[in-house]
Amino acid sequence: MASRNLTRFEQRNDVVIITFDRDEKLNAFNAAMTAEVAAHLDRAQQANARVVILRANPGVRVWCAGRDLSELRPGVDPADDPMLKLFEQIMALPLPVLSMVEGAVYGGGLMLTMASDIVIAANNATVAMTANKLGIPLPTETYAYWMRILGLHKMKELLFTASAISAQDAYIAGIFNHIVEPEHLESYTLDVIARRILECSPEGIANAKQQLNLLAQRYVLTEVDRRVIDEHRYALLNGEDFHTRLTQMLAQVEGKAESR
Repeated sequence: MASRNLTRFEQRNDVVIITFDRDEKLNAFNAAMTAEVAAHLDRAQQANARVVILRANPGVRVWCAGRDLSELRPGVDPADDPMLKLFEQIMALPLPVLSMVEGAVYGGGLMLTMASDIVIAANNATVAMTANKLGIPLPTETYAYWMRILGLHKMKELLFTASAISAQDAYIAGIFNHIVEPEHLESYTLDVIARRILECSPEGIANAKQQLNLLAQRYVLTEVDRRVIDEHRYALLNGEDFHTRLTQMLAQVEGKAESR
């Protein structure tokens, strides 16, 4: 039996809406779902869209649970993960990408919003960076970009505690641009933010996005610094701690799935 699509593509004039449709897995991104979103982004550009909106189905409890843990393997560098390639694609896309968020956002889902250009969230949204629940070392480029958004202390809090923060805290931290009531989320995103973008120059927006993202990612490391960081990252990925935590997390996920 052919597998079903895990996302949906819809174009409303100059606006493309990409909807995550893997609710049974809390919209955790596996390789297939990642490839679908990547293809939708290419299609949006080819269709001369002016705005792309990333969303989940209305009323979801979890907007995105991050990476599908069943596909993670010890020793595989996260820098080579297809979901990280998707973040790079979003940031390089010459179209503004909006994340329309409701419900909980975890790990790679939070990274997805951080790669987006503008984030509009319902007031029931929460975010948590859960990479260190498993001990996953993220690429230096990712940390550098996040520091520009969050600042050092807030970033450390999210990474060190893996605790969820409220929509209001995420707004104060600079993760969310706007917070609205859930029933107004779609109309505010489409009729206010997207409409304002459509009134501006697409060439000017593309140029500004390129420059701002390049500046935000700029950092300076010596070759020695880079080598030390890479050695530590590879040691973590091949270490017993990551392997044990991943095994335990998968067992918990499978147990919850069986109980539903």
